[in-house]
Amino acid sequence: MVLEMELNDLTKAELARKLGISRARVTQMLNLLKLPEELKEEIEAMGDNWDRRLVTERMRRSRLV
Repeated sequence: MVLEMELNDLTKAELARKLGISRARVTQMLNLLKLPEELKEEIEAMGDNWDRRLVTERMRRSRLV
């Protein structure tokens, strides 16, 4: 992602448009790259968990009402 920005001289907003994601998501992903290596390895070891059903904040709120 950083390489893409540097090679094509893109801003976060331009990269977000190119990838079809929000600028905030680009910022979040770039901030993850700044984490200590040990923490990045721990996060990577967790896996992507795409096979598990995700619970969103919106889903939780709807149950509270």
